[in-house]
Amino acid sequence: MTASGVSEFSRPVLVRTLRGASADSPREISVTATEAECARIALRLGLPDVASLTCRYELFPQTGHTVQATGSMTARLSQLCVLTLEVFEDVIAERFVIRFVPASEHDGSFDENGELDEIDDVPYDGDVIDLGEAAVEQLSLTLDPYPRRPGVARPPAILTEDDISRQEDEGEVEERPNPFAALAKLKRDGS
Repeated sequence: MTASGVSEFSRPVLVRTLRGASADSPREISVTATEAECARIALRLGLPDVASLTCRYELFPQTGHTVQATGSMTARLSQLCVLTLEVFEDVIAERFVIRFVPASEHDGSFDENGELDEIDDVPYDGDVIDLGEAAVEQLSLTLDPYPRRPGVARPPAILTEDDISRQEDEGEVEERPNPFAALAKLKRDGS
């Protein structure tokens, strides 16, 4: 959403229009961002470009005013490679499940056992859910925080957490000298 509280890509749906839909027979709604909306989404997400964003939802009401949504999102966009700083084209296809929950009933996505629920809750006010805003939020969650252009290899000197864990498991990690032990030795020798 922008600073003014207006979504870059808004597709409001009245919750009451989903009556009659069920898990066996959900209501299907597709939303597609316009060129101008794609430009605003790119700006919001800090991307060089968003060429297209489409999301197909299957919606059905649950207890109260909660609505479950299964989404299939596709996006064509440009990202900046963190290794080469080159812009590259990418296509994202993602499926997700969310629940739209009235803000007054939103409890932070915990199940009845107090565990974090697998399905994300999206709070909404009034009688309207925004499928466009939900698509942008899901896109932002799907983006790799450190995108790399396909075919670009990471320099061998740069280790990832996976590399370090694997080395620790294989006993390949060298014990690093403790800088504080060296200071303690200097203090003992100087006393």
